Amino acid sequence: MILRALCVTMAAGSAMAQPAETPPAEFDGASYVDSAGCAFQRAELDGKTVWAQWLDGAGAPRCGLEPTVPQSASEALPRIPPSRAGAIPDFPVSGFYVQLGAFTGTRRADRITTDLTGLGYSLLRQDFPRLFVLFAGPFPDAQTASDARIDLRGRGFPDAFLREKP
Repeated sequence: MILRALCVTMAAGSAMAQPAETPPAEFDGASYVDSAGCAFQRAELDGKTVWAQWLDGAGAPRCGLEPTVPQSASEALPRIPPSRAGAIPDFPVSGFYVQLGAFTGTRRADRITTDLTGLGYSLLRQDFPRLFVLFAGPFPDAQTASDARIDLRGRGFPDAFLREKP
């Protein structure tokens, strides 16, 4: 069955689907489920590792599965939709929020997410095409949010500022 799925997928040639991301270099498993939940089988082709989409008996891609590699801490945060510059972000509930900063990669954001959630802060993520923004909150009132902003500035976010959703 696996060989048949591999052959059918490889026969598709240039139309062959690829994983949403390449498995980590240290990954040595025979099958891999990408972050989109689709399964792939490892194959060797001309001495190179390739990932062939795993098809079911009807020839359809096997998707809707749990990813092999869990999301990073910042990627797992609740999302809010992007907003125009200067517009109030579409926060899920009314209240006060502290904007922590904008990031282009997940390494620092993951560390920040782990550290701040460990301190009891709730975080949200807002994705844009080339970066994402992290927010702490909601806070119930302006004073609590201001106290949090002062604390967060002392923890390495000197430009942290308040945002409010009425």
